[in-house]
Amino acid sequence: MLYNFFANSVAHDIFIKKRREMETTSQPVELKNLSETRWSCQYTALVAIRKSLPAVKATFTEIMSQPNARRKTEARAVSGLIDEQFVLLLTLFEDLFRVTKFMSDQLQSPSLELSSAMDLADSVIATLTGRRAEESWREIRDRASDLCTKANVNHNETPERRQAQPPRHLQEFVVEAQIERTPVTSLDALRTECFYPVIDRLVVEMRRRFSTEAGGVLSGVSALSPKHASFLDKKCLQPMAKFYGVTEENLTPELHQVKRLLERKKQQGHELKDTAEFLALMRPYKDAFTDLHRLICISLTLPVTSAGCERSFSCLRRIKNYLRNSSGDARNINLGLLAINKQRSKALDVQRVIDIFASNHNNRRIVLL
Repeated sequence: MLYNFFANSVAHDIFIKKRREMETTSQPVELKNLSETRWSCQYTALVAIRKSLPAVKATFTEIMSQPNARRKTEARAVSGLIDEQFVLLLTLFEDLFRVTKFMSDQLQSPSLELSSAMDLADSVIATLTGRRAEESWREIRDRASDLCTKANVNHNETPERRQAQPPRHLQEFVVEAQIERTPVTSLDALRTECFYPVIDRLVVEMRRRFSTEAGGVLSGVSALSPKHASFLDKKCLQPMAKFYGVTEENLTPELHQVKRLLERKKQQGHELKDTAEFLALMRPYKDAFTDLHRLICISLTLPVTSAGCERSFSCLRRIKNYLRNSSGDARNINLGLLAINKQRSKALDVQRVIDIFASNHNNRRIVLL
């Protein structure tokens, strides 16, 4: 709502003027559009609102003194939402998003190992659990109070609410369930209704996504990486093998034979760099090491994040534009491969590609040579 209001040219010009007057030393920050999918964008939007809140309030005050009735009404409506509760929630979510942002950035790295992701999740869960304390709540309240003073937001101002009337069709019935949301009218209620539930929801969701059972599978994936310290460690591989139906009786002899095979290959000068090379080495022996070969294939197909798929979809959105609306699927697939695999496409010899294209299409009117 703030971003849409300040997207107007008049409001944006006043906002820039107020921001320059009030933030002479620090670098000015523009308000960001709130993204529903990108965690880092949400954190950036919260930081931008917090830094620009004094200029935002000053802009609303000046717009409400102008003669334009429509703009004045919109400014009064949006400004009425910025109260002490708004500032407190802004401070709370910025603090929580700051804790989880670095994890979100790390999880989008294509080179991140699954075991490292599990360790990172455990540290974030421990940090969030520690925030569920009276000291953390007091610190957030103090920071919110300082921001209210700086932005000229009234303290301890409880808006008047009309008395809620029960629905007419339920007046003759005994209703035991809650039929409407209870308004939060005090900071203590905000602590019990918002502060604790938000932290609990984050912790529960992260524990569900990074469960102990999943942690065993992740440690098994790391044990199949030649660069990891637990490479082919039976204790680390057992949880993953058990999860995918591989018995210990079959896994133990295969590990013993594969270790001897790798020692022989190492004496011949063949050093493994990653799991993909390990799979290529095991492919001729997949009938002899069936279970281990299957676990290697599974480890290579388990992604640490969906960021790669999301980048592919974003790339396809740029490729399939209105100029290429009549392109066939084969052409779009080829363009997508070139755009997604940038390293391979940049390594291509463009002049050689043009020569091959010109030699295969002699009837072209455009001379490419």
